[in-house]
Amino acid sequence: MRVVVERMSPRALPLLLALATASTAHAGGFGIPDIGVRRTAMGSIVGRPDDGSAIYHNPAGLAMQPGWNLYLSTGLFLISTEFQLAPWDQSDRFLGTMAGADGYYAPVKPTRAMGVVPMLALTGEVIPNRLTLGASIYVGNAQGGAFERDAVTRYHLIDGYVVAPQAVLAGAYRFSEAFALGGSVGVLNLHIHGRREVFPIVNGTDISNLAGTRPELVLDGSGWAPSWQLAAFGRPHPRVTWGATLTGRIDAELTGPVEITFSDDAVNPGDKLIGSHTTNQLVPWAFMAGGAVDVSPNVEVGADLRYWLYRQYKRQHSDVVGIFLVRELDTIKNYEDSWQASGGVRVHDLAAAPGLDLMLGGHYDKSPAPPGSVTLDQPTFDHIGLHSGVRYSRGRYRFGASYLHYWYLIEPVSTSMTGPPSNFRGTGSNNIFTVSVEARL
Repeated sequence: MRVVVERMSPRALPLLLALATASTAHAGGFGIPDIGVRRTAMGSIVGRPDDGSAIYHNPAGLAMQPGWNLYLSTGLFLISTEFQLAPWDQSDRFLGTMAGADGYYAPVKPTRAMGVVPMLALTGEVIPNRLTLGASIYVGNAQGGAFERDAVTRYHLIDGYVVAPQAVLAGAYRFSEAFALGGSVGVLNLHIHGRREVFPIVNGTDISNLAGTRPELVLDGSGWAPSWQLAAFGRPHPRVTWGATLTGRIDAELTGPVEITFSDDAVNPGDKLIGSHTTNQLVPWAFMAGGAVDVSPNVEVGADLRYWLYRQYKRQHSDVVGIFLVRELDTIKNYEDSWQASGGVRVHDLAAAPGLDLMLGGHYDKSPAPPGSVTLDQPTFDHIGLHSGVRYSRGRYRFGASYLHYWYLIEPVSTSMTGPPSNFRGTGSNNIFTVSVEARL
């Protein structure tokens, strides 16, 4: 991390460094692709977006939807993880415990680790068989976590969350039965929160005589940013469809308060450092492509490939105002590109159940974060997923439900660049339940 400071006394420098180290306690701003039952049940939607979530996954696919339609879906993420932190310089002294013979502290689990992904969309044919428009409000990322206040993780994370609602207008124009173009424009409202304690040893200097052994940092931020997407959809053969999208980069500027409260054993208990920050949050360019084939009148097979240009996310920059001595902070990220391959099968319109869709799929997701950048407040890991779900159509309505299970592939981290170091090992999984209701108006 690079810190730009003004002239100060030697006694103030350790506290400044503590603030700089602690400033990484913010949540991420990255989107989640698991919106809608078809996506979470089958793993394939870009090449055949047959419901209102097309506005998110491939707006050109709105051309598939005749008439006027209302779509509502909501997903619930229940994350189960367990971590074991490795000790760092003088951590035993302040945590009041010792690592075991295996070199790790006792396992800890979050007291809360969950997320929600709701979506409401309205679509309609403005020019029959030509132009379809849509509007949607959804939350592409709303997740958070918390650890016990006295857990060994308290110098890394006590609680934090990110919430990113988005409002979008979309449209698709069908040039022929075989080809359509579409796109969307919207606005993203990003909110972050992070709370942790500042570890009182900074670069070998003990600041506990000034700020106490458990000074607490709270950081909040919010900001608005525009978003856009271009998309294409094709049906070169009655049994074959394809889709592709380009999602533009988002550079959100988050502003909010920063507060450090000295602990009860400080020279002046309860004293506060209060200021504000402006932090740049990047959501990178993304490319999606997919296809679907009807291998029989009742069986569809599809696959998607998603690619995010996280190579652009090299550092996190913050400007700080109101906390004397600090002007700006830089945190190294050095992310790599990320990708996900997914696919599945849909069995539908069987003679015994003409309104029933049965779906099954899977995916593999490659994390963008190098091990040294992974933190407990911004965890991201490779994972594999198993998708399953059903949809049932009756009259003007279609109901859906799905279950998606992630297995996180967590490699032990031993090269952490964070302060204090986030070296750990762990296990984890994610259970995602999604339901949807569609109605033709």
